[in-house]
Amino acid sequence: MSGVQSKISLQREDLTHMGANSKQGWFLFLFIIGFTFLVAGLAYLGPLFALAGLACLIGSLVGFHRIKPLEHATGPELSVVPPASSPKPDRAVGSR
Repeated sequence: MSGVQSKISLQREDLTHMGANSKQGWFLFLFIIGFTFLVAGLAYLGPLFALAGLACLIGSLVGFHRIKPLEHATGPELSVVPPASSPKPDRAVGSR
C-alpha cells in the first residue's frame, strides 16, 4: 500500500436524501394490494375481490396524483444534492 488511507466521511453535506415520503410508501402498498386482489378476483376468488382490487388500484393512482406536488418539495431537513453523474473535485493528499 502507498500509505494513503481512504476515509469514509459521514458528514451532513455528504449524505443524500431519497425523494420519497411516507405517503408514497402507503400508496405503493395499496397499489400492490389492489393489483393482487384484482388478479386473484379475476382468476379464482370472484367479482367481489376483483372490484375491491380495482377500487384499491384507482385509490392508489388518485393518491399518487394528489401527492405529486410534494415529490420535489424541500423542507428544512432536505438539502439540494448534485446529480450522481457529476464528478466531485479531487482533494489533495493530506488536506482536509
